[in-house]
Amino acid sequence: MINYQLDDKGIATLTWDMPVGSQNGLQGSNRVALISAIEKAVQDSAVRGIALRPTCTEEMADSAHANLPVADVAQELFARTMAWHRALRQLETCGKPVAAALAGAALGGALEIALATHYRVAADNAEARLGLPDVTLGLMPGGGATQRLPRLIGIQLALPLLLEGKRLDAEAALKMGLIHALVPAGDEVSAARAWLLAQTAPVQQPWDAKGYRIPGGAVSSPAMQQLFMLANAMLRAKGLCDTPTPQHILSCVYEGMITDIDTGLKTEARHFVHSLLSGQTRA
Repeated sequence: MINYQLDDKGIATLTWDMPVGSQNGLQGSNRVALISAIEKAVQDSAVRGIALRPTCTEEMADSAHANLPVADVAQELFARTMAWHRALRQLETCGKPVAAALAGAALGGALEIALATHYRVAADNAEARLGLPDVTLGLMPGGGATQRLPRLIGIQLALPLLLEGKRLDAEAALKMGLIHALVPAGDEVSAARAWLLAQTAPVQQPWDAKGYRIPGGAVSSPAMQQLFMLANAMLRAKGLCDTPTPQHILSCVYEGMITDIDTGLKTEARHFVHSLLSGQTRA
């Protein structure tokens, strides 16, 4: 269930829970409800800022995709994936400031949604972790992480998170640039609202700004070409090529980083469907 609240300052707060054992997380009706809430906040002229409050336990984050419904027809799954991409793109390109208040774990889909916001503040919670553990389940991210994460922190820092499912504590995430601020537990919502209220001009993501460059170097740079060769070798050395998912992730990053974000998201959707419908993944 998505809880939508609009306060007298014009801040729309969207809160949802993914409790342990809840089937499908943000799949099915829950995802449709979130897409509807995003559209409502974006289109309402009374809304001047949007705060997202995904709550997720680590256990749920690990299994969030375990019950992912697999469409028998690839076209249907691709259409659903692209509808999700369009909703998140609408969120980050609407001009209104969008902030994520992360109280605890932000893993998998919760982090992918947060990456589509302009400002991410996390609680200083010693047990909280941020990451993309999808690959450890034989799955790949399908909510834009292969495109937003490298554009945010650079290809070199993003690949271990995507290919190995590494998890970061909040302090490490701050140092890496994954989040913008770390505040005492319980202050993350007020910190997010303070940032939203301080914005007086339309905001945009770094990758939508004119003159944007990928941090650390573009795919075509000699250093990044060497990095992709080493990443391929690492996948083979660790036996990670036995399943198609890591290779799909690596291809998503390589292909997506030489295009604009919207084309990159289509690339991710194609690889996501291919990976999800493969015999190894379904097994």
